[in-house]
Amino acid sequence: MLKQSVSSFVLFFLLSVPGAIFSQSKSLDWDIQFLNNESGESMPINKTIRMETGQHFQLAINAEEDCYCYVIIYDSQHQIYVWYYEPAKKVSEIKPKALRLTEPSGTETVYVIVSSSRQGELERLLTQFKNSSSSQNTDNLYREIVRLQDAASGLGEPATAIIPGGVSAREVTNAGVPADDKSFSTKFTGKELYVRAIGVRH
Repeated sequence: MLKQSVSSFVLFFLLSVPGAIFSQSKSLDWDIQFLNNESGESMPINKTIRMETGQHFQLAINAEEDCYCYVIIYDSQHQIYVWYYEPAKKVSEIKPKALRLTEPSGTETVYVIVSSSRQGELERLLTQFKNSSSSQNTDNLYREIVRLQDAASGLGEPATAIIPGGVSAREVTNAGVPADDKSFSTKFTGKELYVRAIGVRH
């Protein structure tokens, strides 16, 4: 389970932010860091991340194009938390408040959904979930996330690269990470819709 790193635990929903609907499809370039707050390290997201109960983690997302971003957590108790939801702004960093891993131990799944267009059905279900986090609304929301994940997979696996800290995406020529570099991002490019699932085991 997860608790937000604030004196009063609140995971709130920004469900009323206006945004333009794109009239033309376009590919997106964006990158993400998964940060272990205790060590200050960026952790690779291409495999299940192992952390200790009680540790805090955070995401940092940079979008190079206007897009919509949704970060939703499906925890080990089959509960959903909406960690982040509002339109991403060009070249702005998205960094929601840190979360703390709490008992019971298990695997939490962080779904990062980045899209060039607004996801109307997802937003409708998010609104329902905000009004009532019933088991039915939880199941409906989870099924929509899985549907989007399947749709994104059908578009082909996105090109990715590991970006060493302090290096822009345009300077990256391979996926290598210096052994002593604890700050790196994973870059995605070439698609209109991404659903990246990040497993966190504790």
